[in-house]
Amino acid sequence: MYAARWIASALFVACIPIFLLLSNVRFATTDQHVYAYGFSHYHAAAVTGIAQPELDRAGREIVDYLSSNDHNSLLDIRVAIQGQSQPLFSEREVQHMLDVKRLFQFFFRLHELSFVYLVVYVSAVYLWSRERSMRHLGDQAFLGGIITCVALLFAAVSMLFGFDRIFTAFHELSFANNFWQLDPATDHLVQMFPMGFWFDVCMFVGFLTILEGALIAGAGYGYNRWSERGAEQRRRARLRARAEAEGPVLG
Repeated sequence: MYAARWIASALFVACIPIFLLLSNVRFATTDQHVYAYGFSHYHAAAVTGIAQPELDRAGREIVDYLSSNDHNSLLDIRVAIQGQSQPLFSEREVQHMLDVKRLFQFFFRLHELSFVYLVVYVSAVYLWSRERSMRHLGDQAFLGGIITCVALLFAAVSMLFGFDRIFTAFHELSFANNFWQLDPATDHLVQMFPMGFWFDVCMFVGFLTILEGALIAGAGYGYNRWSERGAEQRRRARLRARAEAEGPVLG
């Protein structure tokens, strides 16, 4: 029984950084403003030769594609290039986007599972059975927030000094083929989303996650300090009440 409780508690703490990180990954993946920033900041219209409205529409279609639950559908986007309607991506790029979709769908399901576990654990242990005190929850929140900050700070520093290497290693581990190895001179996918864009997105996600982890750690720490002060005040009040009830001691 003790081992099961320890495992459940450890999973709860581990789910905090997982949920926070994947929440921000999901936001960055499905928010059109992130795509618009990349297209504008890295001059995608000039690099690709595709008009900005067409790129914006393509960005919306990519968001819809990554968000859909059909794991086998292929991305089919056509844009106007020199007055002619043409496929935006080559067959190789389309196959890579299918792999990307499946990877992000895995991340989304893991994100949802971590959220469900956090809610069920808090509801079962702290609200329903009251097996643990809320101060224990504060300790767990503090630990989970600190782990989040430390892990993401380490990742951010590593990216600052070797993002290209980490980016390549991530693709080699995540994909069983080499469809991700594209040519920036000809392939629209890497022209629209160059390496600098991915660095910016990773740092943005990391910053948000560190901030959220710090807030959760601060909330857990603050609640416990407030609880301790309240408990001390109540203890002193009981002592005063007891002393008043007993009355003065006669010599």
